[in-house]
Amino acid sequence: MDEAILARGLSRYFGSKRALADVSLRIPKGCVFCVAGLNGSGKTTLLNILAGVLSPSKGKVVVGKGLTLGYSYQHPKLSDELTVGENMSFFSQLGGGDAEWSKNIARAMKLDGIMNGHAEELSSGTRKRVEIAVGVLHNPDVILMDEPTAGLDVESTKEVIELIKFFKKEGKTVVIATHQLENFGGVCERLAVLVNGRVVLERNVRKLSGDRIMKIYATAISKG
Repeated sequence: MDEAILARGLSRYFGSKRALADVSLRIPKGCVFCVAGLNGSGKTTLLNILAGVLSPSKGKVVVGKGLTLGYSYQHPKLSDELTVGENMSFFSQLGGGDAEWSKNIARAMKLDGIMNGHAEELSSGTRKRVEIAVGVLHNPDVILMDEPTAGLDVESTKEVIELIKFFKKEGKTVVIATHQLENFGGVCERLAVLVNGRVVLERNVRKLSGDRIMKIYATAISKG
C-alpha cells in the first residue's frame, strides 16, 4: 500500500455525542498532511484514533506494513521534577528509543545545551520542543502532532516549522492537527478540513501559496 495510513469510514461517539462521522482519509507516505478545523471539530479525536489511543465506534484504520507511529500530544505530561535529559531518558526507555536518532533529535531541536535544566524552568517554546522530542525518540516512520504551535510565540512557532521540515527531510510522514493552519502554509502538502466531525474537503495543496491555502480553508469552513 502506498499510504502510510488509510482511514475508512471512521465514526466516534461519546455517549450520544458524535465527535466524528464517516471520516475517510488516505495519508501518503512521506507527506506533510494537515488536518485543519475549528476547536471542537474532532481533530484530536481523529488523531487519537489514528494513533490507536482511541477505538472508533465504526470504521477502520490501516497503517502501512512495518511502519511505526510517534505521537506528540497537545498536552503531554513531562515531569517537572526531572531535567530535560532525564525526561528524554525516561520516555526513551518507555518507547524503545533509538540512541543515534535521539542525538539527532536533540541537536535538531536545539536541546543539547539545556539537558541539565528542569522541565518546570522551561519557556513555553522550549517546553514544546521537548514535548515533541519525547514523542519521537523511537525514530517513528509516521509522526502525529496535535496542535504543535498552540500557545507559542512567533519565534517558537518558526522553530516548530523547522522541525517539521527536518522530519520531512528524514523521510517521515507527518500528520498535523491544527486550528492555526496559517502557520503551516510553507510545509502543508495535503489538506483535510474537518467541520463538526466530518471531512468537508481533502485535496493536494503542495504547489499552493499559504494565502491560497487559507482561502480554500476559509471557504470550506464557511460551506461546511
